[in-house]
Amino acid sequence: MAINIRRAVKDDCPGMMDLIKELALYEKAPEQVTVKLEHFVESGFGGNPVWWAFVA
Repeated sequence: MAINIRRAVKDDCPGMMDLIKELALYEKAPEQVTVKLEHFVESGFGGNPVWWAFVA
């Protein structure tokens, strides 16, 4: 089975946010996720990105 690893793109953000929220729920801290999707996308793909990610 081949796994394709690539740099994340804007269209990956909703799924990434879902994973972040699921992890927070598992860690019993869902209230700690306060970022909105629009800000999440802008902070990763705007003019001065502060994060990057890979997806598989």
